[in-house]
Amino acid sequence: SETFATTSSGARDDISLSDTIYDGVFTKLVTSNIFSSFDEGNFAAIVILAIAFGFALGKVLMERVNGDPDRSSVILFFKEVNDVFLKLIQWIIMVTPFAVFSLVVRAIGGQDNLVEAFENVGYLVVASMLSMVLHILFVHVILLGLICKINPFSYLRQLVPAQTMAFACASSAATIPMTLHCVESTGEVPESIMRFVIPLGATINMDGSATYFPCSCIWLAILNGVEVDASAYFLLIIIASVGSAGTAPIPASALALIITAYNTVFNGSGTPDGFEYIVAIDWFTDRLITALNITGDAVVARMVTALAPIDVIEHMEQTTVHDSVLLPDKSIGSDKSSDDEAITP
Repeated sequence: SETFATTSSGARDDISLSDTIYDGVFTKLVTSNIFSSFDEGNFAAIVILAIAFGFALGKVLMERVNGDPDRSSVILFFKEVNDVFLKLIQWIIMVTPFAVFSLVVRAIGGQDNLVEAFENVGYLVVASMLSMVLHILFVHVILLGLICKINPFSYLRQLVPAQTMAFACASSAATIPMTLHCVESTGEVPESIMRFVIPLGATINMDGSATYFPCSCIWLAILNGVEVDASAYFLLIIIASVGSAGTAPIPASALALIITAYNTVFNGSGTPDGFEYIVAIDWFTDRLITALNITGDAVVARMVTALAPIDVIEHMEQTTVHDSVLLPDKSIGSDKSSDDEAITP
């Protein structure tokens, strides 16, 4: 390539597929030294440890304190640590605009050919947009047609206002009211499912983030002349799928995970060269990611409706409303009895 830097002389033919999978995937998922993984920023091994630790902690809580998290000193400790790190992150966010400006200025000032540099960035933007369009066509459209037995395009057309707001504010959490309104206007999703699936999906269902992470990491690898093999693709799929669920539903929340995923897969450290360009275009790509995220939430809500026993759910909702109407007001009864006691000689 005349645009991207390359340092590899070609693929090695003395490494088998099993060696590639073992060294490139297994050893990074199951580490022999977790402290070394923390030091090297091996995100995949840390996530695997966290999942195993969470399952074990849940078993212990069920055996000792009947599953009450408020009685666990370990959970209280992690809550305090989480609050401390959130406060530190808030301080960092305060100086982020100045840091981003300095990164962009340094990157542009160090380029001899700005046209070539912007061409590289254009490849990333086009690849990201293409991957998101393919995700909608081959995942959302096909699943809506196969599972829900409906015209997927007529359903997706009614989500345009929510997608527009998501593109404008770049926040899945802030778009929840509009997403609820659009899904409700379709008349195809019960309120009980809609109000459970969409707020939950805004925090853990990150289709756009999982699609964008591999694109950006592979772009950084090629830009830095790093060879991308099959194990790297496979590991990126795992990290993007798991890591995107932990991404906060706020603007620019994916930048830290991109660095972590890149360093984990390609054995890097620190901030890779070219990351400043990803930061520079994040204002645009993050809006595309958010629009795809809330689209996935609405699609999942419709699929849950098709798979769940809706007749039973609607009957329960009607029963709940009917009981709430017929249920006597206990406060009125208690006031009346107290008045009777007051006038009783």
